[in-house]
Amino acid sequence: MQKKILGAAMFGHAVESYDFVIYGSSATIIARHFFPGGSPAMAILSTLAVYGIAFVVRPLGAAVFGSIGDRRGRRTALSTVVLIMAVSTIAIAMLPGYAQAGILSPLLLLCCRLAQGISMGAEYTSAASYVMEQAPPGKRGLWISTVGSATYIGSAVATFALLALQLASPAAYAAWTWRLAFLFGGLMALVGLYLRLRLEETGTFRELEAQGATSTRPVRESFRNWRVFLLLFSVFALLAVVVHNLLGYLPTYLMTTGGIPGTTVLVSGGIALLLCTCFSVLTGVAADRFGRKPLLVAGLAVAVGGSIPAYVLARGGTLMSTVGAEILLAVPAALVGMAATVVAVELVPPRVRATSTALAYNIAYAVFGGTAPLLGALLTEKFGRLAPGGYLTVVAAIVLVIVLVALPETRGRATAGSGSESVGGRSTRVTR
Repeated sequence: MQKKILGAAMFGHAVESYDFVIYGSSATIIARHFFPGGSPAMAILSTLAVYGIAFVVRPLGAAVFGSIGDRRGRRTALSTVVLIMAVSTIAIAMLPGYAQAGILSPLLLLCCRLAQGISMGAEYTSAASYVMEQAPPGKRGLWISTVGSATYIGSAVATFALLALQLASPAAYAAWTWRLAFLFGGLMALVGLYLRLRLEETGTFRELEAQGATSTRPVRESFRNWRVFLLLFSVFALLAVVVHNLLGYLPTYLMTTGGIPGTTVLVSGGIALLLCTCFSVLTGVAADRFGRKPLLVAGLAVAVGGSIPAYVLARGGTLMSTVGAEILLAVPAALVGMAATVVAVELVPPRVRATSTALAYNIAYAVFGGTAPLLGALLTEKFGRLAPGGYLTVVAAIVLVIVLVALPETRGRATAGSGSESVGGRSTRVTR
């Protein structure tokens, strides 16, 4: 049963991450096909803008599907979001280019990206909430980080899929085989849907439902505890900046600013993402043993000290220097991402767990994640090649202070699945 739960949660999240990341990794080829060819720089910026716009609707997806998770069940939300991702990704694979459809082409691309953004709005936190409520005592960190590692597995698979297509035939890839990467992701998302439909609802939600204690207005209730919301928002903001510099902007930066061949970028990115997968699981193990806060502080410290050196290495022009740059961003992404997710699902009460975590996560991603690639490009153009690293350093330093001052340790919270949970060191009965 444990393998079934983890397998379905991981597979679904991996394909969601694959489908979302494949766009950022394909930014240069998408720019050629879906935007006018008069100005390559403007086409790239337009492509990155569409990348960012998908984040704007993520809070909408968080509100809608987070509420479904808290009112109708975690399983229902998980199944619905992966279906939306499957349809929208397959659609991108079949869209006509600008040469065939004119302005309709980028508009259709935008619609597909908006659907992907809505889907991602509740994917990760819903999966984390579901797994947290099914995890054995003392292994919540490991279980959640295992599912979280699927972010990097899916991203690595996307990277290697594009690499394989490019190496098979560069000319064919530039013309049409890049579409196969999107088609594959959409079909895999349908497999993820099948796996999730076979899951059972969590004991926590069933107990809340039996007691009549599910929230009728989970969005409103989530914002009432604004202190917790702002704390989670701050941590997820840094995570969004790091992750989407790593996944969304750095590949484009390396190719357009660093002059590094696309195949080198893809190989280095794949290596870094596989290492990030290992770091994520190890973070979960350490969080169960030593606590969540020490791992989160460590990740923030690496982000403060390593972001500018990462962009220095990115200028090296070799495979080794490129891998080094990717790793310096991958380590804080793993440490912060896993520790923050465990804290988030433990910090909020179960009746609004799916909604509260999804809103904090996705509003932070809408503000900081979607803008990271575009802002990175603008900062580079305005202030030079190290400017994105400086931006990362400043954000990480601010969040580090907030975490040290305000974040409680959550490892000792009562396990999910009972009618009451420990909140702020006290037992809080789940009531209407």
